[in-house]
Amino acid sequence: MSEIIYRLERSDGSEWCYRVDIHRSRDPARHNDEAHPDWTRLECRQCENCPLNARTVEYCPAAIEFADIARHFADSPSVERIRGRVDTPARSYLKECDVQEFLRSLFGLIMASGACPILSRLRPLAEFHLPFATLEETLYRMAGTYLVRQYLDRREGEAPDWDMEGLQELHRELNTVNRALMERVRLASRRDANINAMQNFVSITTIVEMDIDASMNQLLGTLRQGL
Repeated sequence: MSEIIYRLERSDGSEWCYRVDIHRSRDPARHNDEAHPDWTRLECRQCENCPLNARTVEYCPAAIEFADIARHFADSPSVERIRGRVDTPARSYLKECDVQEFLRSLFGLIMASGACPILSRLRPLAEFHLPFATLEETLYRMAGTYLVRQYLDRREGEAPDWDMEGLQELHRELNTVNRALMERVRLASRRDANINAMQNFVSITTIVEMDIDASMNQLLGTLRQGL
C-alpha cells in the first residue's frame, strides 16, 4: 500500500480530501494527451534548469499535479484555520493549523514523489513522509538521509561526500525549481494560500543553498545530547 491521504476539515464542517500514490508513474509525458490549464504547460515559466523538452513533454510534471489543488484553494486565505489529518499506511497524523501549512506539507509530498527529474531526487523523503514537519525536522531528515546515502556509497566503493557539498548543490537546483513553481501557482491563485505554501519551500532551499554549515548548526544542541 503506497497511498497517503490528506484530509482537511473547515470550521463550517465542509471537508476536502486528496490521495497521493507515492509509487505512481514516473513518466513525465504521461499527461500529454490530456487537457490542462495553460499555466501547467512545460513552456510556461519553465525552470531554467529543467532537463525536459517541450517537444516531448507537454506539461510540467510537478505543476500538472498541483492543478486541481491550486484550483480548489485559489480563493483561500493562507491564515484560515483548519483541522488537518494525514493517513499513511503506518499511522495517522492530526493537526490544527492554517491552510498554508496544510498545503505546504501536501505539496512537499507530491513534489518528492512525482516525475520531475530534479524534485524526484527527494523521493526517499516521500517514502518516509513526515506530515507538517518543522524547519528543524526537515533539515534533520534531509541531512540524515543524505549521509546514509554517503555511507552506503562508501560501502560500495564510491567516494562519500561527508562535507555534504552535493546536498548544497542539490538545494541550488531545488531553489530554482521552487521559485519557478511558485510563479506558476501565482498564476492560478487569487488569494495567498497556495502561494505562501510554495514560498515556504523557497525559504528552506534558500537557507541551505546559502550556507549549509549554518543550517546544520541549528541541530547541534540537540545532537550533542547523545549518540
